[in-house]
Amino acid sequence: MNEPLKRSVRVRCPVDHAFAVFTDRIDLWWPSSHRMLTDSRLRMEARVGGRFFERTNAGDEKKLGEVVRWEPPHRVTYTWYPGAISAPTEVDVSFTPDGDFTVVDVTHAEGDSRLGEAWNQRVVKFASAWTEVLPAFVNYLASAAKE
Repeated sequence: MNEPLKRSVRVRCPVDHAFAVFTDRIDLWWPSSHRMLTDSRLRMEARVGGRFFERTNAGDEKKLGEVVRWEPPHRVTYTWYPGAISAPTEVDVSFTPDGDFTVVDVTHAEGDSRLGEAWNQRVVKFASAWTEVLPAFVNYLASAAKE
């Protein structure tokens, strides 16, 4: 199996708040530049088997993934279809308390070890995407804390 992509951020808020913002309020912080549909809203259904999708006001919908682990407020794992060749990848996000902060660890992995060389090509794009998506999460939490 190829090496998974790992990213971490540290945010100044309790674990339950970081988890809720990442999952329940994902539409508020996820960058529009990283959506498949124009003027869409993102939603992650709060349960194992729940859909992670985006939908336009006109009703057009794109499946982004499916929740495979739901352990509030410490972990959510979902499949990720964008960029998929033959099978979705898997994103695992954990939330760990650290004093007045929460450490958010993201592990983006093959999901299906049969991807082989395809993962090595795709992981470069995923790495680039996470350098925009995670800072958007951090910035949203920081700006919401000032309100």
